[in-house]
Order: sequence, then C-alpha cells, then structure tokens
Amino acid sequence: MKIARIETDGKIRNAVLTGEEEFLPIDESINFYDIKETNPEAHEDKLQKFGPSDLRVPLPEVKSIRDFYAFEDHVRKARARRGLEMVQEWYDVPAYYYSGTSMLYPSGSQIPHPSFSAELDYEMEVAVVIGKGGMNIRREEAFSHILGFMLANDWSARDIQRKEMKIGLGPSKSKDFATSLGPYITTTDDLEEFRETGDRFDMPVEAYVNGKRYSSGNVRDMHWSFSELIEYASNGTMLREGDVIMSGTVSTGCILELGPEEHGWLKKGDNVSIRSPALGELTNEVI
Repeated sequence: MKIARIETDGKIRNAVLTGEEEFLPIDESINFYDIKETNPEAHEDKLQKFGPSDLRVPLPEVKSIRDFYAFEDHVRKARARRGLEMVQEWYDVPAYYYSGTSMLYPSGSQIPHPSFSAELDYEMEVAVVIGKGGMNIRREEAFSHILGFMLANDWSARDIQRKEMKIGLGPSKSKDFATSLGPYITTTDDLEEFRETGDRFDMPVEAYVNGKRYSSGNVRDMHWSFSELIEYASNGTMLREGDVIMSGTVSTGCILELGPEEHGWLKKGDNVSIRSPALGELTNEVI
C-alpha cells in the first residue's frame, strides 16, 4: 500500500494511492497509523484524481528525524575526502544525528538555495516511518514497529558542514534548512518482492541531476540494517509514531562522494530526482 498526503480543494487529506493519478481519500476519523488496514477496493466509488504537484509530505507530523550513517562505502569515501581514515568506533555503534523538522519539503516542491552556502549538495537516502512506538526494542521485533519506507533527500551545505565537523558536535546549520520526504510511504507488506533475507532488502536507488544520472546504489549495501538502527535508537529512549529513521547517504549518493571537481555543486535551476522501483520518485527544483 502507498500512503500519501494530498492537497485537494485547499485541504490536505490522508490518502491511499491506487494508481499514478488516482487516490482514495481516507476518512478523518481513521488514525493515520491505521490506514494500512483500509481496503481501497471496497471504496472504488470514492476514488479521485490527483497530480504530482498535489503531493505533500506523506505523514501528518514528523515527530523527529534521526539520520544515521549506515553505508560503509559512503562513509569511507566521504572521510577520505577530508583526509580521514575509518575509525573502529563506526563499526561499534550506528551513529546518527538529529535533523530539524521545521523545513520539510514534499516531492514536486522548490528548495531555496541557502544564502549562506556556496556548496549545496543532495544526499540520496531511504527512510522508515515508525508506526508503533516502543522503548528498548529488540532487533528481532523492530520490523513490526515500521509503518513503511520512503525516499529522502538530506540537503547539505558542505562548506558550512566542513567547519561544523571540525568542532566535533556533528552537523547542524549545514543540514537544518531543508529535508525532502516522499512522494509517499510504501508499507512494509508491499515490499516483500524486494526483501532479500530477514530485515535486508534488495532495493535499488538512483539520483539524477537535470536528467543525468549521478548516483546508483542499493539498500542491500547498508552495513547496519534498519532493524539494528531501531534497536540502537530505542535503547533507553521511547520511539514514537511519526519518528523518522533515515539511512544516511546511500553509496555514491552525493556530489561530495562523487567529486565536486567533476560535477560541480548544485545551483539555482537544478532539478534533483531520487528514484527507486520500490519507493517511487522524489523530485525537487533548487531555486
């Protein structure tokens, strides 16, 4: 099932997508996290049309965003760009930082180029939405706490990030000006064809800039699985419905890793599209 938020007649509605241009509006009395129990086939008379510009961030409230660092190949190459080797601690715990939730953008929207940066980058990521809260969740039970998966773009100001990382507290202003989520949430039961074994998924992801493919990776290459990320994040802390767990940059998934000397940083007018056969297409224009 593909769950979305769609604006029609000046109102944002929870919805189940039944096709590329059709959706079933969900009654407001139904809790967002219970939508997966809806049977769209029983309500075919209520289907409505929508366009890509009608899509909004696909959950009503993002409680928090934990952005992890789960792809070894990306971490190794990004650190090498800064003249750093891998550290053992990365293999000991799945590190993450908290990202802001006030500047979230849906697919099809425009992303203002931050005035304070000359090195704007995209980050091709996959995220899961927590659909059932919990604390001290064991890895073996973690998957049952996931509502579904979606694409994400963690826009990054690399010149600001470079300074912040030297301080040692992790990224902050270099990240909190924009995060894109969507276009919809694909529920876990709809991803069985992509499940490899257990909590591992063979899920290709690509990124395009102005129609040219820049990045090509796969969720299967995560060093830490989403179940392990949830286990670690919930250790001593309550995860809530609406918390978002992001994978970190998929291998090859940003200009920093690929080389700005080859591609150049993003500029106004650029269109960035992240695509996956499992999760759709998340596209934004830089303005």
